[in-house]
Amino acid sequence: MNLRSALSGALTISLLLLSTAVRAANSLSLGADYLLRGVTVSERETTIKRLSYYDQQLKAYLITDLSKDVEATIRVQSITPWGMESSSTPLVTRYPDSQGNLWVQNAFVRLPNIWKDRVIATIGRQPMRWGDGLILSDDDLGFDALRLQLKSPWRFLPIDLDGFTAKINETLQTGDDTDLHGVLMGFDRNLTRWEFMGLWEKVGGIGSFQAGSEIAPVTASSVDRLIYGTRSRVNLKDAYLKGEYYMQTGNVERPGGNDINLKGTAYALGIGGKQNSTRWGRFGAQLDYAVGSGDDPSTPGDDEAFRANFAHRWSGLERSGWGRYAAANFSDIRSSTAPFADASGSNSGLPPGTSGIQTINFAIDATPWSQWTFSFAYQIFKAQKNLVGKKDLGTEFDYGVEYRFSGLVTMRGGYSTFAPKGAFDETTRTKASMGTFEVDLRF
Repeated sequence: MNLRSALSGALTISLLLLSTAVRAANSLSLGADYLLRGVTVSERETTIKRLSYYDQQLKAYLITDLSKDVEATIRVQSITPWGMESSSTPLVTRYPDSQGNLWVQNAFVRLPNIWKDRVIATIGRQPMRWGDGLILSDDDLGFDALRLQLKSPWRFLPIDLDGFTAKINETLQTGDDTDLHGVLMGFDRNLTRWEFMGLWEKVGGIGSFQAGSEIAPVTASSVDRLIYGTRSRVNLKDAYLKGEYYMQTGNVERPGGNDINLKGTAYALGIGGKQNSTRWGRFGAQLDYAVGSGDDPSTPGDDEAFRANFAHRWSGLERSGWGRYAAANFSDIRSSTAPFADASGSNSGLPPGTSGIQTINFAIDATPWSQWTFSFAYQIFKAQKNLVGKKDLGTEFDYGVEYRFSGLVTMRGGYSTFAPKGAFDETTRTKASMGTFEVDLRF
């Protein structure tokens, strides 16, 4: 599907929605976001050919207040890769469709004024993200969920609750269901916000599961995973300090009684700020340190590799995380062999038998002129566990520039280099690079 047909389809759907809602709506917002991203990648293995393509992403939305007590949002999306000469089959991605056809990203009703504005109910396919998304983010996919957000009625007790239950996947014939439930309690005090959370994931009929120290998937029937922890952030005038810590428990059922106990921890610390300067304009810097535990091969009945399956990983077809190329999180990096497929134990981007990632990220940016921003970042990646004992994954340099042509059009360019280290096969590894160019249009 080309841009014209995608825009035409989005406009047709929007007009149909508009005709049914406009008579009852108190207010109406109708628009679209269009992102064109050009990508060229030289992978970290000499055996993989250079990949060059365009990723076209269109989102059309309708937001309406049907009354002061009822809001409705509908958002459709189209993702179209083109110019990918080396691909002859449809891409395997996390999205319902990634070949240009429109699909529903969000369709939900929001009730914001229950019990004197202290309770908000959201019903339907909706966006979901906790904090920086280190354990929970829908990444523009949307979750079919029921969600309640509550605020304390007492000033002396400034707490809030956020709870949801979501059906991620359901197959009636085979019972291959994925359910996700979460509860978050927030507490605000002066300049600090504390959050305490629990995220329950239940997967039935998954077929296979690969522990962190295993080199191939093994048959499994179900996974029950619980991630719980805390997050804190201190906001100062021009700076911030943040930290989060998580623990993982659960069970993986396998035939023959060879079940696996899930364990592991993860934490992240960050500090940053921005300041006006006479030479560099608005200047900012940040430092992040994050560690996700790896699986100890000497404990075959336990998997200590921390994995948050619904963490932030994607921006369209491209991975997103620490480093533009590596796009790391607690458990995985960009896969060079299957870069568009969803991440898993068998598609973690790490060498076989390797698990857990330690990341050091240092980044700076400057806005010397109102329309221009320049950025630089440096990352060091290290595995926590590796069957062969070599843990250095590599280092990355990122360079970026952003030009805000107007309030509606933004252009970005970036170039990254990744130098793989000892954890990767010395006979096939080489320096990787990634170049990107983006045009972001909002109308």
